[in-house]
Amino acid sequence: MQKTITSKPRPTIPYEHPDLSMYMKLCKENLVRQRYKKAAYNQHDELIRQQFSDSEQSLSQLCETLVQYVAEAFEHYAVWDYTHAYYPGRPSQQNARTDAMEGCSRVLPTLAAWLNQRNGQSSIAGLNGKPIDVTAILSKAFLAGTDPNHKGYWGTLHDYDQRICESADLALALWLSRDWVWRQFSPSEQQQVVGWFKQVNHCQTVDNNWHLFPLTVQLVIKALTGEDCVEQQRYERVKEFYVGDGWFRDGAKGNYDYYNAWGFYYSLYWLDRIDPEFDSAFIRESLAEFIHGYRYFFTPEGLPFFGRSACYRLAASVPQLAALDLGIGRDQTIPSLLSVGEAKYALESSLRYFIANGALKNGAPTQGLFEEDPRLIDNYSGPASSFWSLRALNIALFSGDKNGLWQAEQQPFEVEKDDFSFKIPAIDATVMGTFKTKEVVVVFHSDYIQQQTPASRCLEKQKVQNKVLELLTSRAERPKNNLLRKGITCYTSKMSHFF
Repeated sequence: MQKTITSKPRPTIPYEHPDLSMYMKLCKENLVRQRYKKAAYNQHDELIRQQFSDSEQSLSQLCETLVQYVAEAFEHYAVWDYTHAYYPGRPSQQNARTDAMEGCSRVLPTLAAWLNQRNGQSSIAGLNGKPIDVTAILSKAFLAGTDPNHKGYWGTLHDYDQRICESADLALALWLSRDWVWRQFSPSEQQQVVGWFKQVNHCQTVDNNWHLFPLTVQLVIKALTGEDCVEQQRYERVKEFYVGDGWFRDGAKGNYDYYNAWGFYYSLYWLDRIDPEFDSAFIRESLAEFIHGYRYFFTPEGLPFFGRSACYRLAASVPQLAALDLGIGRDQTIPSLLSVGEAKYALESSLRYFIANGALKNGAPTQGLFEEDPRLIDNYSGPASSFWSLRALNIALFSGDKNGLWQAEQQPFEVEKDDFSFKIPAIDATVMGTFKTKEVVVVFHSDYIQQQTPASRCLEKQKVQNKVLELLTSRAERPKNNLLRKGITCYTSKMSHFF
């Protein structure tokens, strides 16, 4: 019997239903983008592919190379004191400026995590050998982005604003770099920065994983200033989405999908790190339950992806890395089979498999599983949205030196040991692994939709007229290709349903 969650009416969100004035703004921002965008930075695409194909490269070396690759390209694309970055790629439903803000907000946590790992060592060399001052980038971005008189100002937030989502990443980057950035600001500069973040306290969000974004900001504000503006009711609502076995439903009527890994548990992990007294017991216990089944999903070559945001695929190992750092597996009160070597293998195999097969291009994770794939780009995803793929890397950089991640010997996945089959009752699914083929399959026992046809179940291509409109307005006009919502119930680590 699946848990019933009380639903709330979904609000009308302006960017999902644009009027004439919004289309005019879209066109205006697209013209600005055309003015400031730069040529695609593809100098090191082949190098990064070769590095991740080289079995002699250690995980720590690969992660350092990945940060170098990202940092160098970010410096190339960034504008207005690093507050925005116009990456090449297909636009989102937002506007070009918001897409460019993502080019900053989703990269800064990686730079800040690297800075934290290096204990404030400011300079990283790009793959071209030129030094990049990470502390300066972060400092300039926060001061410029929160200054209403600066061209790079991140703006006034409003209800259901995409920038609420981005503010969480920015707040995390500020917290990670606090010793070398925040504490070097003057009192007036600190007040300016915090003043911008406090806008989230007055904004409504969609009733799903988005509650975690204001919570992240609010816990960072509390950690940095001592001011407690944490909306506990938001957190209680998130816990209402918990259905058991470690799984959250993404809203009362939402999916069960990989947002559990790179959405819910990523945010919950950082809430715990920022404030270990926040709700440590629930976060650890639910994560331990999730890991108990989720660790079986992993194979040396692919995962049984289901749901949306397939472009975040490099972040699939977030739960294992979070569990490792939170002590799950070493804490005898929370039984777990997860080892340091298995967590390492989960991160390294997913990075190697996808990147060696083309998952990085022009300085960013591609909008697809491997190379670019327009069929897999959700309408809310823009050119830089895929940087959420680096969420596992962020945790590894932050915690790897403390928990022996880099030195551990890899341990095999369960599918490399034997066949298996078990149920996850909370999401009404069965997980099966085949030793001989190293394949893992997840089968759901219920449909999201009842009426299906072969045509309705396939990945749709974008119509020509919609592609033209997308080019003119820089607003996504793509079909919705969430296979769960199309009635697909069987997913394999071979990922053949995406090809």
